[in-house]
Amino acid sequence: MISYVPMLEKIRKKTKKLIKNDLFLAAIITISLVLIGVIIGYESNRVIPITKLTVNTYTLEPKNPLKFLSNWDGPIYLNIAKNGYDKGYLVNFFPLYPAAVALVHKIVKSLLDSGLVVAWGFLFGTFYYYIKIIKEYYKPKKREEIIKAVLVFALYPTAIFFLATFSESLFAFLSLGAIYYALKDHYKLSAIFAALVTMTRINGIFVLALVLSILWFKNKQKLSKIIKTGLLGSVGIVFYMIAMYIRFKNPLEFIKTQQNHGWLHHNIFTQLAHISILNSLFLIPVVVAVFYWWKKEISFSIYSILYLLIPLVGGQFGGFARYTLMIFPVPLMIYEYTKNKQLYYAIVIALFSMGWVYLLIQYSAGYIGS
Repeated sequence: MISYVPMLEKIRKKTKKLIKNDLFLAAIITISLVLIGVIIGYESNRVIPITKLTVNTYTLEPKNPLKFLSNWDGPIYLNIAKNGYDKGYLVNFFPLYPAAVALVHKIVKSLLDSGLVVAWGFLFGTFYYYIKIIKEYYKPKKREEIIKAVLVFALYPTAIFFLATFSESLFAFLSLGAIYYALKDHYKLSAIFAALVTMTRINGIFVLALVLSILWFKNKQKLSKIIKTGLLGSVGIVFYMIAMYIRFKNPLEFIKTQQNHGWLHHNIFTQLAHISILNSLFLIPVVVAVFYWWKKEISFSIYSILYLLIPLVGGQFGGFARYTLMIFPVPLMIYEYTKNKQLYYAIVIALFSMGWVYLLIQYSAGYIGS
């Protein structure tokens, strides 16, 4: 009679070993999040009426069942991937994500599917580096602690934009990669990631600033190494500025075009007087993070302060909730505070999950994009 005990024991050991693999865990979280997002978003379109403002929705592939994942800025990125910067005012959308989509589109027939392949692929990389940062920073003894930490980040309400044809997942992947290698003191790799992130979004310069502050405050590196990292890490945005000068005779054209989106027109204090409840819910944790990390990890505090400059300098809160997604010291702070308080952690996960589902439904119907 054949005994299955040795075979089952072998499978159990291999499964246990696989679960401990960071790539496997990142893949499981990514697949789960994408599947849940697609199911909820698709089904909600049968209940929630889609907005009649076609400017906020993707209309080029009306029969594509995943079109609800490309609203608001999503179609703009796809248009750039297909046609380039055919309109000057689009240059505030930085080029690395649409360039990646255009590259994938040479293989994948659907432009929308190409955008999602890029977004979901880099989402996997995002969770991988987030796991690495958790392990590097907290040295958790149990795998469950890593999962708990990642869930706070993965279910952060505006993390729904990781699933869409936005640059968020690429930006997060490059940012966390730069941060991880800075923590490991691999300054050249960190600088390369930082250079790429400055070609993805304008706030990539905040990531570069964080990398430099980690090398200075945490790693106590020599000034010469920090300067070299800063120079290499700024290559991306310098190249983009050169491209702007060649085409528009203005290396800061991407800042000028921000005015077309309502930035640099208003007084922040006037905006604060009329701030929405939603923006307040995202603003308060960032302010708290500044004070929370000031003595613990000053680099994280400085990074959080830089994001507070966005509405201060820009004069509005447009998109602020989405920008806070990459203020990773906020979910780290929440995890650190609640990790040994089971009730508080459960409440946070419950509230984040409800917020995540609510924003996903609103986004998939075309009502919100930030």
